[in-house]
Amino acid sequence: MREVERELLELRVRLERLERRVRQLAGEEPEVPPPTPGVPPDPRHLIAWLRAQGLIREPTPEERQLAAEWDALPEEEKEAIRRELDHLPPGPMASDIIIENRR
Repeated sequence: MREVERELLELRVRLERLERRVRQLAGEEPEVPPPTPGVPPDPRHLIAWLRAQGLIREPTPEERQLAAEWDALPEEEKEAIRRELDHLPPGPMASDIIIENRR
């Protein structure tokens, strides 16, 4: 089931990227020029450029819900969670997990 969900998410991302590119080619959405090297970019321009390149996307409703739940937590609880995550016991490296899953 997780495999199907992952594939569906990948298809959605690809479709969003394709739709954005079609809108750009049709002139409905302006192409965003890349940030100028050596000049600190305006965060809004940088986000627009990253989105136009398909490197970031809008959060899903589920992601927005999870973010809202995190924002609603008291600061003490957030700090406790951060401390716990900072001190997790060592485990396998992500590359080892990927290699194992490909077998």
